[in-house]
Amino acid sequence: MSQHHPSDDILMEYAAGCASPHLALCVAVHLQYCPHCRAGIQRLSALGGEMLQQLPQEDLSEALFERIMLRIELEESAPATLQKPVEDLLQRWLPDGLNAVNWRKQWFKVYEYVLEVSRKGRQRLSLQKISAGGRAPLHAHYGQEVTVVLQGGFSDEMGVYEEGDFVIRSGDQRHRPRALENEDCICLAYLDAPVCLAGPIGRWIERFRRLFMPDLNAPVS
Repeated sequence: MSQHHPSDDILMEYAAGCASPHLALCVAVHLQYCPHCRAGIQRLSALGGEMLQQLPQEDLSEALFERIMLRIELEESAPATLQKPVEDLLQRWLPDGLNAVNWRKQWFKVYEYVLEVSRKGRQRLSLQKISAGGRAPLHAHYGQEVTVVLQGGFSDEMGVYEEGDFVIRSGDQRHRPRALENEDCICLAYLDAPVCLAGPIGRWIERFRRLFMPDLNAPVS
């Protein structure tokens, strides 16, 4: 069972349908591994329904009523999100599954497969792979990084993470993830801003990158 979970605030956003699409995807993938959070989502959904019943009743226009009924019909005809396996959630980008991914090498023993990149290149949804025992470069973050472990596991300065774990790192957290020794580690990762490389080589790369992305805000060192 997963040991690292989304916060209560994130679960509430997800249950209310207010989470951003990429964050919602990361939560939905985590839920496949975590009965604890699935039960939490069910409790929050029941609580939301109870709160709606306490609101004063108002008449609906005919057009609004028809839109609501159409939404209910669509949701009833679609499979429940909680019952979708991880492969189904990622099928839009991986029609042939994880085994068919064409990885691009980023660093020694570190690989990436990009799923989506925003127009200006700041937001990035991708799969990250570190070969067994390999290390990613030391880095911090210009924004927030959300990671869900799909296979294997990794450790960093703040803990050890295995299949299904949901991990968030922000600008004030420098870390150097290392895959566990017995298996390649594959993660779903969402960045709302680029990482900031550290160390002698990383600092040189960062100076070069700032020439092209001057609006980046430096993370807390």
